[in-house]
Amino acid sequence: MRLRSLIVLGTALLLVSGCTAEPTPNPTGSPSASASATPTATPTPAAVVEPEAAFDVTCDDVAATMADLLGEPATPVEPVLSVVSAMGWLPGPGQHMFQRAGGIACSTGDTERSWEVTIVPDAQAVIAGATERQGFWGEAASCEDGRCGFELPDGDVLLSASVVDPDLGSADTARIEEALRGIAASAASSTREVEYVDSEIVGAPCERFLTPEQVNAAFGVSDAALFTDFGGWGIPAEVYEVVNGSRICYFKSAGSEYEGSSYLMLTTLPAGAWAFEKRDGDPVEVEGADAAKASTGEHGDNILDMRVGLDWIRMVTFDNGAGAADPAPLAETVARNLTVGHTAPE
Repeated sequence: MRLRSLIVLGTALLLVSGCTAEPTPNPTGSPSASASATPTATPTPAAVVEPEAAFDVTCDDVAATMADLLGEPATPVEPVLSVVSAMGWLPGPGQHMFQRAGGIACSTGDTERSWEVTIVPDAQAVIAGATERQGFWGEAASCEDGRCGFELPDGDVLLSASVVDPDLGSADTARIEEALRGIAASAASSTREVEYVDSEIVGAPCERFLTPEQVNAAFGVSDAALFTDFGGWGIPAEVYEVVNGSRICYFKSAGSEYEGSSYLMLTTLPAGAWAFEKRDGDPVEVEGADAAKASTGEHGDNILDMRVGLDWIRMVTFDNGAGAADPAPLAETVARNLTVGHTAPE
């Protein structure tokens, strides 16, 4: 199975880039001589449509299997990556990375009991990339001391799963593995080509969105530095950064990534407008953005999600003891950088 690229065009969706040539229109025929020209129809922007999975397995199927194994979950099963014991750059665009890649992510639970199952197509390419970056160590299936982990390739799909339940131990490994292999086999036997909505921000460097100098100017500081390497790798990182071409851009004071002041984190989901529309938040105006929503995190952070064309960009500022800065001014800078381009330095 391969994802078929679908480049989205339309006057409302074209992003101007200093390093990307504009597409050349294809002629549709020669105009005939006429006393009056026929009006040209205005192009209709592409609809915001959720990606199609590249196989027939759904989160309902996964939830039914997991309920048979573990009992009914205490919280609803969500079609996103879990934020329980998750990477520091979740929640946000990254929770939907597997859908963007033609796969699924399903999760439920809390810190005491939880499970998460992901399935991604083009497994061989994903595994090869993650292995090269020391983020995949082969098939795995184990349960020890209430924690289970599984990496189960099958044909053109890779199923990854984690389960946290204090009642589970090594004796449970085989039955859970068997059930998960059944899910993987169903996905592998039903793979198909699906459309992949392209985006001009796929693989874009962080500087395309913001520069440390722009962060300095907005926050009235002089030591902002950009961090893009965070140690460790895994299948989620491979899917997010390589398959999706998404970015994690962390601006903080220079030095170690674990010390000093945190200014801003920016994460993206190319062609992620469908997921943006699902997010909660108070609608706000951001010049240059098609839509924006503001919210707050559980640690006092300020969150601004915005849609520019079909792309979703999230900006988070952190509470360093004196409250979190308003990300709106920098959101306007990001929108301008993406739609108009960076202003020349003075």
